[in-house]
Amino acid sequence: MADTSPLLDFLAGNFSAERLPAEAFSLLLAEARACGLLGRVTKILSESPLADSLPPPLQDQLLAASIYSNAFRQDVWRELAHIEQALSSLNTPVILLKGASYVLLDLPAAEGRVFSDVDILVPRNQIAAVEAALMLGSWATGKLDAYDQRYYRQWSHEIPPMTHLYRGTTIDLHHSLLMTTCRVPVDSCRMISAAVPVRDNEFWWRLKDEDMVLHAASHLMLNSMFDRGLRDLWDIDLLYRHFTSLSADFPERLLSRAREVGLEAILTQALWLSFMFFRTPLPDFLLPLEKSFSLRLVALAATTRHPDTRPRGQAWADVALMLREMYLRLPNNLLLVHLWHKISVLCAGPPKAAV
Repeated sequence: MADTSPLLDFLAGNFSAERLPAEAFSLLLAEARACGLLGRVTKILSESPLADSLPPPLQDQLLAASIYSNAFRQDVWRELAHIEQALSSLNTPVILLKGASYVLLDLPAAEGRVFSDVDILVPRNQIAAVEAALMLGSWATGKLDAYDQRYYRQWSHEIPPMTHLYRGTTIDLHHSLLMTTCRVPVDSCRMISAAVPVRDNEFWWRLKDEDMVLHAASHLMLNSMFDRGLRDLWDIDLLYRHFTSLSADFPERLLSRAREVGLEAILTQALWLSFMFFRTPLPDFLLPLEKSFSLRLVALAATTRHPDTRPRGQAWADVALMLREMYLRLPNNLLLVHLWHKISVLCAGPPKAAV
């Protein structure tokens, strides 16, 4: 086990690359890869004076990561064009969310960001038409049992993921920003209704600036999967810095908007984590008054995941946050049904292969 994390030092600005031995530099890149941050870290390091003095194997890693990130970004643009082609005849607003929206808007958060799917949102009454159009374009949902189909179709904020039969790309088709059964009373409809068209584009829409930060914060804090937690936190940091650079009153507008839609506590908790890891320049009124136990669990789960630097107790934090997510997503009656189904599936074991 390493005594310190080069990645966490790098993210917090406490990083002196000139004095870093090659072994620690290699660990930095390995940590970044494990957290889904290799593209962003590579972008910064490649532009530093240090890049040319690195050992050839490390220079090769930076070059390979840079090539992959650039190719991935081009793939995203092509995939967005395919989606637009499949849905343009429906004349319905299509809101692009998270990573793909950062790419489309050319935001700083898009630099080096790699993600597994394209998230889009349409009005609920258009879900069937959009799903049918995507199926005609060769996207299809995977095989799910009857319970999982009901979970997605009746309770979730999205339908089952749709994967392209030939390209292997995945779309998450949403009709809401959060599950309608969520115990956190968030006015998702207000955020969706405030969406605006993307500049010079008649097809794609985007959340307003404040709502982009709020959606990123809610996705982080109400989730249970933190293998990309540092990446998602860096998104929040970069979005906040960018929008604040465009408008000095953005922090006040952000807090006001969070109060309007019921995300004040979620926002301040996410921003506190952003400050802890990235030293995000925040005014005091955007920091939480109390650091709850669940917030400290998220801090433990969202940090580095490399076997040599991950903190003790991270696995227990993952389990606790998984249970917390289920509790927040479902009311008691549905939670009991959900747990019973999952336990039954685990006890039954994997399906037997056909003879």
